[in-house]
Amino acid sequence: MPNAFTILWAGQLVSNFGTQTSLYALGLWLFQRDGQLSSFATVAIVILLAKLLALPLLGRRLAGWPRRRVMLIANGLGGTVTLLLAVALMRQVVPLAFILALLSLAAVAEATLVLCFASLIPQMVPMQQLGRANGLFANGEGLVMATAPIFGATLAGIGGLPGALVLDGATCLVALACVALVRWPRVALAPLRPRQVWVPGLRAGVAELWASSSTRPLLLLGTTVAFALAACDLLFPAWVVTAMGASRLSVALAVGAGGYGLGMIAWQAVQHRRWALLLLSALAVQSVILIGAGLVVFEELPMIWFAGLALFSAGVPIVGAALQCLWQAAITLDQQPRLFAARFALEWGARLSAFFSSAIVVDRLVQPAMSWTLWPIWIKETMGFSAGRAMAIGIFVVGWLLLVVLVWQSEKIKRQGSLPATLV
Repeated sequence: MPNAFTILWAGQLVSNFGTQTSLYALGLWLFQRDGQLSSFATVAIVILLAKLLALPLLGRRLAGWPRRRVMLIANGLGGTVTLLLAVALMRQVVPLAFILALLSLAAVAEATLVLCFASLIPQMVPMQQLGRANGLFANGEGLVMATAPIFGATLAGIGGLPGALVLDGATCLVALACVALVRWPRVALAPLRPRQVWVPGLRAGVAELWASSSTRPLLLLGTTVAFALAACDLLFPAWVVTAMGASRLSVALAVGAGGYGLGMIAWQAVQHRRWALLLLSALAVQSVILIGAGLVVFEELPMIWFAGLALFSAGVPIVGAALQCLWQAAITLDQQPRLFAARFALEWGARLSAFFSSAIVVDRLVQPAMSWTLWPIWIKETMGFSAGRAMAIGIFVVGWLLLVVLVWQSEKIKRQGSLPATLV
């Protein structure tokens, strides 16, 4: 792997880790201050909305901007927001609206870095190493999300919020130094197109992705995967804690993190251009595992339950990397900032939708339906009605959704995987 890409990726990974750690600590701090769970959830929702609102501008303009300068400004903005937060929190009372406004700026900076780096990869690494580079890019966020909450909670408990903010500020400086000091390839320094060229907006980008036979399957499948993973992020811990207790959740999170790491290692050993096959295989296994969560028998077989959890987690980085590779093969380099903005808009929107709809479906539909007396006995014995089964059945529904979309689009994805790359 070329040194320039590795250093840039490592810098962004460290910065993202510091940001997510401080955000989790901030959410806990707000919850402790206000005693409202909504304050904790509001942090995640505001950040996601700010990213979505920034994408139309980024999609139109990013290809005309020098990306090294853009990454320097974005990393600098993240560090400045951290400093302002630290100064503001020295006061006794800080309005929640002011905190959320600063977090929105940090989210815009993060969205800029994601979109910029996603379109930089083909210019930073040779084609034969593209799969490995995409694996690192696509799965860095998942690796951070698996570890940052632990550090955020620890720092909030030991050193309070200032400790988390100090960590965030230090990691921003690391990322800034990596961008400034690394030796960029000459081709990656120039904008992808002249600034004065008119560029269609985000809505036109979504329409273009939908109209193309090479990107529509990726759009449908990628959005469904984003929805399914976000729903599981919400439903899985609620299911485990309710049905099995907090101690089982701690072990489950450790097993999931181990499976995720094994999946990242497995991806790095993948043969070049077998992306579509790996994507379809991993998603087929994952959908079956999610459907299995709805069967009460697996709660009584802990070894099989943990094996399924590890296998599902191992598939997450493989799916993310394979999708990223197929997206890059389907879109020409100069169009990637604009069309990737449309792609991320739908994927991030699907995550936001999952956070809202999963809870509503389980609480307002599944839970009341479980009290009906008309169910046949075999359904009761198969699905169960004990504590936590409503969340497990919600995961079951998500598994079927993923499987239906996978079967529907599998042949088109196979054809997409056999097409030559358009990255030159």
